[in-house]
Amino acid sequence: MWKSTMVVVTIALCLMNLAAPPSFAGQTKDPEIEQALAEARQVSDELGAKVRSLLLQEIEKGGYANAVRVCSEVAQEITSRFNEHEGRLIRRVSLRYRNPRNVSDEFERRKLEEFDRLNREKKLANEYFEVVKEEGNPHLRYMKPLIVQPVCIACHGPKENIPAEVKAILAEKYPADQATGFLVGDVRGGISVKIRLPR
Repeated sequence: MWKSTMVVVTIALCLMNLAAPPSFAGQTKDPEIEQALAEARQVSDELGAKVRSLLLQEIEKGGYANAVRVCSEVAQEITSRFNEHEGRLIRRVSLRYRNPRNVSDEFERRKLEEFDRLNREKKLANEYFEVVKEEGNPHLRYMKPLIVQPVCIACHGPKENIPAEVKAILAEKYPADQATGFLVGDVRGGISVKIRLPR
């Protein structure tokens, strides 16, 4: 049971950087931007909480292998439900992705590369946001970096450290997996939220 619980904690901590205190990459006095920023923070936290809850339930039912398998099948469905709100897109992204649906767009790629640099310089904050114009409309772009914790290594660390049972599931579900080889403290990816603002 201890081993199973550790894997659930591994996946949960890889979804959100729970250890870091809140910090902010900018300030704004615009009420519409503040409202969108509050929404972005809320939905990014809720997404992480829902996926963690799912994994905890599945580990109780069928062990950590089942949790990894269910994560591959259901986590994207949970994320999709957050995108039923018109004008909002939320997803998990990475430069070294496991699921092809988590490939970063150009903005996310630049931000993730910046996260890597800031992380090496010990200057990485817990969240970042910008207002950008896309397709003729202003959007709030919000990103929360995800940092590799010690327990993440079981699924995302060097391949020699990943348990055989997890390797087998990853090979089955993600034959083109790029999300291994991380070390503790690396930027694993980010939670990305895009909200359309009024013109």
